Amino acid sequence: MEFVAHPRDLPLDITLIEDQPFPPICAERAGFVGITYVTLRPFDHGRSVRITLEEIDPNFCVSGRVVSCCKAADGYQVAIEFPTKEECYCVRMIEQLSQIEHYRRQAKIDGRRLNYNEAAAEWIQKFAASFPAFSL
Repeated sequence: MEFVAHPRDLPLDITLIEDQPFPPICAERAGFVGITYVTLRPFDHGRSVRITLEEIDPNFCVSGRVVSCCKAADGYQVAIEFPTKEECYCVRMIEQLSQIEHYRRQAKIDGRRLNYNEAAAEWIQKFAASFPAFSL
């Protein structure tokens, strides 16, 4: 199981929701299963959450389940899995877009101005092969 660290410069909105029944997850599940993110508040293991990411896609809204939450130096490192095939696929695509936008912003800090397409081309060439594959 692989989790992708969501970039801190693209804030996620994570909201507790009424716990939802998710299909059982096989411990040997391979590939992309979720994200990690540093939040200011803790979340209990097993709780259902709704995630939105206004900056990348105002219509993006998925539900997931907290699988861990540990105190970190600057908040809480929360890991969220997306047990359904549809949500997992959607989150993986949004995470790739988030990683590209983060790459573009880092290039700007380094004095390089890239438009989104240029940043995407560079990110794909450098990092796409190592981005966790989707499988359920």
